[in-house]
Amino acid sequence: MNAIFKRDAAILARDWGIHLPGVRGYFSEMAADALPPNMPVTAPNSGIPALFTTYTDPTIIKALITPTKSEDIYGSAKKGDWVTDTAQFPVVELSGYAVAYDDYSQAGTTDPNANWVQRQSFHFQTWTKWGEREVERMGAAKIDWVNQKNMASISVLNKNANLINLFGLSGLELYGALNDPQLHPAIAPVAKVGPSGSAAAGNSWLDVADPVQVYGDILKAFGVLTTQMGGNLTLETPMTLVIPTERQQCLLYTNQFQVSLADLLKKNLPGLKIETLPEAGTNLSGGNSSVTLMQLFVNAVEGQQSVTTAFTEKLRAHAVERYSTNFRQKKSQGSWGTIWFYPQACVTMAGI
Repeated sequence: MNAIFKRDAAILARDWGIHLPGVRGYFSEMAADALPPNMPVTAPNSGIPALFTTYTDPTIIKALITPTKSEDIYGSAKKGDWVTDTAQFPVVELSGYAVAYDDYSQAGTTDPNANWVQRQSFHFQTWTKWGEREVERMGAAKIDWVNQKNMASISVLNKNANLINLFGLSGLELYGALNDPQLHPAIAPVAKVGPSGSAAAGNSWLDVADPVQVYGDILKAFGVLTTQMGGNLTLETPMTLVIPTERQQCLLYTNQFQVSLADLLKKNLPGLKIETLPEAGTNLSGGNSSVTLMQLFVNAVEGQQSVTTAFTEKLRAHAVERYSTNFRQKKSQGSWGTIWFYPQACVTMAGI
């Protein structure tokens, strides 16, 4: 028995009632007796597991996706509910004629004329699924996995609704803000001139750097809109100018007098609001648009909104289904696309 342990064993038994039969000594002393002096027991190592020097930031960084802006630009309204398949919108036109007065004349008449514009709804869905072990493993990394999955499902539905709002759906009476067949045909931009005075290589806003030439396209659209509105448009009328996001830098074009395109618009059209829309261009539309579009539209006519996107259900979260070790939930939305109450209140220009 080791000498040190032999002394301690007697004290443990006498003072503390601890008896250790069969124990011969301390491990460190026994190892020291069995091994040569200064001989290491473990393999040589001067490092530590990388885990102990790895920092995990608690802030979750979201990947960038194209923003959904159709509702911000064209408005949004609920029409019907999720069992509604068809909607109709009454349009009343006041008509008639007058003649010269005569005490005995029966000529002259007035009459309203009513029509109903119909639209069809479209409902779409997606599933969210998660497992118990999956959630706990992500929880160990401080990620709220179920919440992230729910946010993903809402994002997917909103992106789908945004595309329907802008481009509609073929096969249904459901149209988009950019391609509604009731809109007037798109007009062409004004011919552009290069610095040398000859025709520019192309006719888009990127082919020039002169704010006045780009301003000319907006003035042309305003002139056409004035005609379409039949005199119901002034320079102070609240309007919205929609340009592709990939053309927004053109608002900074500045001439030799340090006047930018944005300055010209703010000064001459005080009621104009400028909005950028990714899908109005070709680079950010995800293949849905083959030409860069600009729209100029009147926000309201005699108090009636001229355009709105519409939905039956913004979000319906259905029952959570539980299985042995996993869950799933369906979510759905419904859309009418975009409804132009006054198609004549919009001018589209293609090829900017």
